[in-house]
Amino acid sequence: MSTAITPEALYRDYHEKVERYISSHVSDMQDRADLKQQVFVNAIAALDGYDPSRAAPGTWLYAITRNAVTDYYRRRGRSPEPTELEELDRMEPQNGVSSLSGDVDSRLLRQELLEALAEALEQLPERERNIVIFRFYDGLSAQETAMRVGVSYANVRVLQHNAMRKLRRCLGEAGIF
Repeated sequence: MSTAITPEALYRDYHEKVERYISSHVSDMQDRADLKQQVFVNAIAALDGYDPSRAAPGTWLYAITRNAVTDYYRRRGRSPEPTELEELDRMEPQNGVSSLSGDVDSRLLRQELLEALAEALEQLPERERNIVIFRFYDGLSAQETAMRVGVSYANVRVLQHNAMRKLRRCLGEAGIF
């Protein structure tokens, strides 16, 4: 399907958000650069199939980015990166605890939380999922989101409230909240 969005516009408008998302999930700088490149290669290759009536460009690119990060961890077997293990081996324990162990634990916990959130987002109806992504991932105001989704400002607020309630319930069932 032909679309008005160009590869240049896609990169210009979303490269920083893609980079932030990847950086929040992957610690190795080279892997982050490779993943970012792969996301845009995949997006440009799939651009002809992009349907703006199904999702906004940011939502579509978020899905491609999330899938690339998921594939990255799947290929790695979800284990810590070798550089992290080497650092942990080199650290001298203080009072029997490595000073880096908290960082590794918090990163693993963050990864689990993000995976649970991604699964919970998948459970939302498309419109509610898009509203959450526009508001919290893309940083749009409720008014901007209303224009993108094609509903009133008040409806965005109601849909966002319902989506957040459903997310809390899903995350609660997963033991997060």
